[in-house]
Parts: sequence; structure tokens; C-alpha cells
Amino acid sequence: MNTKSLRSQEWSSFVSKIRPGDIAAVIESGLVCRFSAKLILPTSPYLHHFLIADYIPDENDFIILESIPSHGVAVGRLSDYIASDLGIFRPSRVNVLSTMAISPEQLGQKAVWQATKWGRARYDYRICIEIAWRAFSGCLRNWLKGKGFCVYYTEFPLSRDKALICTEVIDEAYYGLYPVFDRN
Repeated sequence: MNTKSLRSQEWSSFVSKIRPGDIAAVIESGLVCRFSAKLILPTSPYLHHFLIADYIPDENDFIILESIPSHGVAVGRLSDYIASDLGIFRPSRVNVLSTMAISPEQLGQKAVWQATKWGRARYDYRICIEIAWRAFSGCLRNWLKGKGFCVYYTEFPLSRDKALICTEVIDEAYYGLYPVFDRN
């Protein structure tokens, strides 16, 4: 999605499909994303993720919760990404209704409320270093074993501390509510 105005028809159509609790992912093409796409399997064009919170009707915009290096967990606006290519994800309606007694909309709202517990968390630089190290060492190990110069994302550590990167905000928001990430 690339739009130029909050009042454009394309933006309004896009916003009308979004619900609190949806997960947005930004398609990136920078150096880190190119390395990630080459080294980590399965590949993904998404590098930054954030949780969509409440709708602001007067401004045709949404509040978002994201973790960024300069602030840690921060409040922002979906319109901050108006010129970006985004992917929007939400838990499958079939999976939610078959495993829970609440609707996907209620699940999303609970995830938003749960994410606010992390509103003062700092950015997790330690996990960034750990990911870089595991990517390099895992790729080298797999290459020496003849499995190619790549590593599977499941080989990266799960972190349960007081500092968060963007994907950890999503994980903590849905923790105990819905399995967003494969924990195997």
C-alpha cells in the first residue's frame, strides 16, 4: 500500500479493513533486509512489525504500538507509514473460533490491552546482537555440514526479558492468547 493522503480513497479503503490487534509488517529493501533474505529461512521481505491499536475517527488513522531503537516501545500512528509498503496480518478467524470462545475482534482488542503492559520497555539491543551472532554462526555451521549457507528462524533465541524488539512486542501482545510465532 502506497498512498499520499489520509483523505485519499485508497487510504480510506485500506483503513476500513483494519481492526485493532492486526499486525502490520513493513516491506524493506535495505541492507539488513537483503542479508536477512539471503541468510534466514524462510525468507521474508518484512523487517519491521507493529501492532495496530485503536481507530481515531476524526483523523481517519490508527494508533500503533511498535518498538524502535530510539525509544523502545512507542506509540505512533499508522499514517507514519503512509508511504511504505505494508502487509497486514491477523489471526485466522477459523483458528480463533475453533480454539476460543471469543471473536477475532475481541482477541485483537485483548492483545492491544496486553501490549500496553510493555509501554515503557526499552529497545532490546542485546537480542539484535544475539540474532546477528546466531545468523552468522548458524550459517557457517550449516555450510560446513553441507546444508547451505543459511539458518532457520527457529534457531534464534526466544527472549523473555524487559526489553523488546518489534517482533517481541507482537509476541508479548498475543502471549497466552494466540500462538503468533512458532515456538519449536
